[in-house]
Amino acid sequence: MQSATSASSATQSITETQRLRNAINTMDCLSQEGFSSITAIAKLIITSLETSAIIDRDTIAHAVHAILGKAQDIENCINYEAESLGCNYRSKSDERLHDAHRAGQKAVTA
Repeated sequence: MQSATSASSATQSITETQRLRNAINTMDCLSQEGFSSITAIAKLIITSLETSAIIDRDTIAHAVHAILGKAQDIENCINYEAESLGCNYRSKSDERLHDAHRAGQKAVTA
């Protein structure tokens, strides 16, 4: 009986380890692909600003919006992966806001 429990525990540990490895691999992939795109767009913006080439403000604005969108997407995807494992970062400020919201909800339902 004890060996069956040990085997089950070992299998669970391997499964949990594999889930962690998969999440880390996914986050690494997201960060490499996303940050490479951000770097490429930023380099193009810097190069265009450093040369005498005429580039309209709308083009630069679209490039900056692309960086913003990509950064937000990566942040959300990485956060989702961390949350799915219960490992997401929460700042002290986030914790206070969450606690205040929870207290407010209790006061409304009471």
